[in-house]
Amino acid sequence: MKNNSSSKKTSYITRGAMILLTTILIILFFCIMLLVSQIQGTARIVNYAGLVRGKTQRIIKLEDAGQPHDEMIDSVSSYIKGLRYGSDKLNLVRLEDRAFQSKMQELNSYFKELCEEIQRVREVGYENTSIIDKSEHFFQICDEATGLAEAYSQRKATALSQLETIVFMDIGGLVILIALELIKALRYAAQNRILQSKVYLDEATGLPNKNKCEEILNAPDLLSAQDAVAICVFDLNNLRNINNNLGHDKGDEYIRSFAVQLRIAVADEYFVGRDGGDEFIAVLKNVTRMQVEECLRDIREQAAKYSKEYPEMPISYAVGYAMSQDFEQSTMRELFRYADKNMYIDKNRAKMEEAAEEKRMNQRLLAKVKEMGYQFSDCLYCDVFMDQYRVLRASSKFFLAEDGSYSGAVEQIVHKLATDSTRKKMWSQLQIDYLKEHMTEEQPIHEISYKYTEEDVTIHGRLTGIFCDTGRDGTVHHFILGFEVFHDRNVAASDEKLQLTQYYEQMKQAILENGNYVEALLDTAEAVYTVDFTHDRLEKIFYHSESAREFDLKIVLPCSYDTYCLKQREFITKDTRENYRIVEASAKLLGRFCSGEKQVTVEYRKRGQNGKLIWLQKTVLMSQDTIYDSELQEETKVVHGIILFKDTSIFHEKEQQEKERLQLDFEKADSASRAKTEFVNRMSHDIRTPINGIMGMLDIIRKNKENPAKLEECLGKIQLSAGHLMALADDVLDMSKLESGRLVLEEVSFDLLQLMADVTSLVNAQLLEMKLSHHTH
Repeated sequence: MKNNSSSKKTSYITRGAMILLTTILIILFFCIMLLVSQIQGTARIVNYAGLVRGKTQRIIKLEDAGQPHDEMIDSVSSYIKGLRYGSDKLNLVRLEDRAFQSKMQELNSYFKELCEEIQRVREVGYENTSIIDKSEHFFQICDEATGLAEAYSQRKATALSQLETIVFMDIGGLVILIALELIKALRYAAQNRILQSKVYLDEATGLPNKNKCEEILNAPDLLSAQDAVAICVFDLNNLRNINNNLGHDKGDEYIRSFAVQLRIAVADEYFVGRDGGDEFIAVLKNVTRMQVEECLRDIREQAAKYSKEYPEMPISYAVGYAMSQDFEQSTMRELFRYADKNMYIDKNRAKMEEAAEEKRMNQRLLAKVKEMGYQFSDCLYCDVFMDQYRVLRASSKFFLAEDGSYSGAVEQIVHKLATDSTRKKMWSQLQIDYLKEHMTEEQPIHEISYKYTEEDVTIHGRLTGIFCDTGRDGTVHHFILGFEVFHDRNVAASDEKLQLTQYYEQMKQAILENGNYVEALLDTAEAVYTVDFTHDRLEKIFYHSESAREFDLKIVLPCSYDTYCLKQREFITKDTRENYRIVEASAKLLGRFCSGEKQVTVEYRKRGQNGKLIWLQKTVLMSQDTIYDSELQEETKVVHGIILFKDTSIFHEKEQQEKERLQLDFEKADSASRAKTEFVNRMSHDIRTPINGIMGMLDIIRKNKENPAKLEECLGKIQLSAGHLMALADDVLDMSKLESGRLVLEEVSFDLLQLMADVTSLVNAQLLEMKLSHHTH
């Protein structure tokens, strides 16, 4: 505000000074004109003053010669009068100089005396007069008058010179002020041009901005077919992802790069502008549809060329156009709306193409992973330059989103899979800078092992980075990050749910990753039937293996599905025939379809021509379709079915082997249990024997306290029984070692007589109590 106020004040002062100097200059011009006129009159006065002197001299000479000339005297008198008062006839001005006028008055008076003296000369002769002296004095007065006129003229000339100097200074001041104003005007004009260009220029792209686009689109004139105008509307794809992942600076760079390529591809005579945000328009005049299509093709080629050179941020856009030939009597705004609608149609097409291309790329990448021998449960496709990822494969429990920022995903991965001791190392090895340095074409694999605890279970796994390609700087651009979980052997073998889950996940991924769901199903089938259940018609049979042809009945197709199944029943074993009957009739399957079932799966066993039994899984997939009957000329609803046959013999063999193994393990466990029971029963009896011996010896000791010999004998037997009891305890420990397979047999020599004596001592008390006798041989 201060700058504007100061500028205005300076402008006012400058303009005031210009007005003042101009006024002074005008006044000076008038003064100069007056002085010039005065100077011009002064010159004539000087001339006539000299003329008065000259003519007077001539008059004196003529009079001295006796030749009077009155006319000349009269002319000199008129000259003097003109010099005093001015004369239009003589073109003389009156000098407004007091000294000159005083001298002229003196000159006039003396001229009169001179005239009188001339008269006397005529009468008495000049010798008798003082005509010579008086003429000389008159001439002196004339010279003085002339000098005064010249001095007056000189003063006027000096004044004129001074005025001219002032005029030059005034003009110089005016020129300076005018120059300043001119410079200021030029600066303002330049600023206005800049402002005008800014009003219509988009600084980010260098193209005309939305204001200019709106000005063109708001033209009120109606367009006709003869105008041949086409409006193309462009909309950039992926700008939001770039802004979110790389920042708005990269987003602006993306917009600018497209603007440059667009301007290069479109001819200079056509208008190209940015209609705000990520939208651009091009206005093509005097063009045909072929020329418009050619222009759009040039734009696509230019964008593709740029994307190839800069793969880290490829250009993707949608475009639609409308021509005045197709929409006569429409305004530019209406034509723009038609083009905008067509652009959104193209955007949907572009999205579908990008999705299809992405799917094809995913299949190629997963095929590469499979060729390298990896079976990742989850894996990502990562873009280093864009700091983005998308999921190639994900299990149901995968913890990352379908796509997003790679840096953000690293944080989640580290939080999920790392422990306090491994977090820093894992985080650093997953950073983009680290991968650029360590993942190359020469070292395409980068592995990171991990271990963490979840719900008191230790989980081992590995992250594997697989190099895909490089960018313009020679470092990795894309790579695959795979996740592998290593299940504990014992847990994996004993947890049937875990194995089933793995099978389900792999089957699901096989279906999702296959280009076609039907093809994914067909990959697992030995043979495929196509059936019209509504009309009980088996239409076609496809065999995917030679083994499946073993049961081919060589029937001409199409034929009755029920009849075909009835003939196939002959090969079905009796124990599984009930399962087969579920899917052997069209009516039964239609009933299931009407009740809401779309899939029916059964398993049964068939006997081949060589007598070999095989297990088959028959899966019936049903769907309802509306078909047009050209004969009846009406549409009818039909329930179609595709039947997949899969040989599950290997699965059943493994299942049978597993059952046999479990039965064997059961029998072993049962046998061990019975042996333990028998062992415990024997042990309970054997343990009681030494205990009873000890108890009997104690009773004898109480009765024979005074008999030392008897006491010593009893104590010896008690010691013997205790030793036997200890041996029994050792046998129990040996039994546990025997179960664990750690028992080592030793051969130790012994004394048979001593052994018999020890046995007698152990059982003697019981024998006495039971009143039994025994003998040792």
